[in-house]
Amino acid sequence: MWIHRSAAFIFMKEQEPFNDTSYYSRYKERLVVTLPLSTRYVNFEFKDKSSSSVLKYSPNNLYDLGISVNTKLMSFFLNTGATLLDNDQGIKGKTNYKDFQFNVYGKKSTIDFSLQTYNGFYINNSTSFNSYDASQKPYEIRPDISVVSLGFNYYYVSNYRKFSYRGSFAFTECQKKSAGSLLTGGYFSIFSMTADSNLVSKSFTPYFDPLTNIKTGSVLNYGLNVGYIYTFVIRRKFHATISLVQGLGVDLTSGTKEDDSKVESKSNLSSKQNLRIALGYDRGNFFYGIMGMFDFYYFDNKERATFNYSYGKFRLFAGYRFNMTGKKKKVFRKLNLIDYRL
Repeated sequence: MWIHRSAAFIFMKEQEPFNDTSYYSRYKERLVVTLPLSTRYVNFEFKDKSSSSVLKYSPNNLYDLGISVNTKLMSFFLNTGATLLDNDQGIKGKTNYKDFQFNVYGKKSTIDFSLQTYNGFYINNSTSFNSYDASQKPYEIRPDISVVSLGFNYYYVSNYRKFSYRGSFAFTECQKKSAGSLLTGGYFSIFSMTADSNLVSKSFTPYFDPLTNIKTGSVLNYGLNVGYIYTFVIRRKFHATISLVQGLGVDLTSGTKEDDSKVESKSNLSSKQNLRIALGYDRGNFFYGIMGMFDFYYFDNKERATFNYSYGKFRLFAGYRFNMTGKKKKVFRKLNLIDYRL
């Protein structure tokens, strides 16, 4: 039993801070629960390089009400299934989707991982083309288009002793003074699109080269990131965070035409940007605000046509930090792992 008690003592023992506590502090032994109203998305566009014509495809997303739980050891998000707003399904069509976006905020680094499947899109710039008849509907609806997107980002936080990622995005720490940090790392992504017929439908063919028309396409992309993030703190209660990270890499694009012939391109240089924003008010136990995380991928270094795509999420949230110190001690005492005063 002494081994178990020793382990419990180590677990309960106060640890030395790894950060400069005059810049930010941790909310120790707190269970952080937030109620976010959020929307997530994957957008993509198909661009004809010769005519500069672009079709922009968007899903018809809803706003979801969820529950987010964060501790110093883990973080997870639960979707309640409650949605708000009809979002004009009669005009924009219906989108079925599963969207998983995970963010891991460590002491010195952060990792983003996303896996998204979307079915059903509409062309949000349909009326920009004179050949499109908007008398019936303002958007052309493409229920046959499906997209799968996989993304991975890694960032090393150089100034981790004074800057806290968790303060603005996980709420388990509190940034006391304004500070920022250089971010470096790498990324990897895969984007795949399939449709039952040509991506460029008959309403828009006058503006696109027939040789560029495809019904399936995919892009594999990887590279390096460098950028900067900064948090402004006002009177220790208000905070505003902005981050911009530039990526430069290589992509490999392939596609299939309606006659099942292959369209492949050689490796090309590509770029991406990651943008994060957060605004919040923090009173200690209670806090609220907004946040957004967005990734933009550009593959314009092509001869005839190209894909560009983006994904992200936006949240309006309110949360509360529950003090778990006493509850944890009670659990250890009931398990007979401690009988001393802590």
